[in-house]
Amino acid sequence: MALSLGEHGCGATHARPVTHGAPAKVFQLDCPPCEGHLRGDRKAKKLVYQTDKKTGKVTHQERVPDGDPMWSSTPDSVPLTPDETRTNEVRSERGRIQIEMLQALAALRATGVEVPPEAMWLLERELPAGVLRGTMLCANGHDNVAGLKFCGECGIGMNVKAAIGGGEPGLDLARLHVQSLRKLCRDRGVPDKGSKDDLIARLAA
Repeated sequence: MALSLGEHGCGATHARPVTHGAPAKVFQLDCPPCEGHLRGDRKAKKLVYQTDKKTGKVTHQERVPDGDPMWSSTPDSVPLTPDETRTNEVRSERGRIQIEMLQALAALRATGVEVPPEAMWLLERELPAGVLRGTMLCANGHDNVAGLKFCGECGIGMNVKAAIGGGEPGLDLARLHVQSLRKLCRDRGVPDKGSKDDLIARLAA
């Protein structure tokens, strides 16, 4: 995108910065003459009708600077595109629903009432699994959704109680995932290549 205001600005062309082929998300303009024209300086104010966003009815009218509708003096007040507006509306409404669901879930848990199947189906659609079923730490300290048999990050069995980093003698190496065994080998300075039996043999030596 490029901007050239001719006699209304400085006369130069301002272009959106591009880095590695990707244009900058915000087009920052540092040119007082062009900024003044986009802001509506030295131009008669225009009469606009303000409407209620929910009902669409006109609430009042006022005179505002005749500036460019896509220009803003601060990043926070940059006008949203139609897609961004729809996305914000959808996410805001979904966030409001999720907050109401969390409040209802907390109330049910506090009273000990079991969540009905239809309500649980709806909760599972809108809320993360960790919120509904809770979370558990594997032996390596990774956070997982309760009910998993293996850690989603390191692969260790969730029923392994000992921490593999400490080298406790009671740790059953055969129950560890091969990736956990390789990590143990690296931590102890021994080769981490080979089959699972090879790794167990090195660690047990």
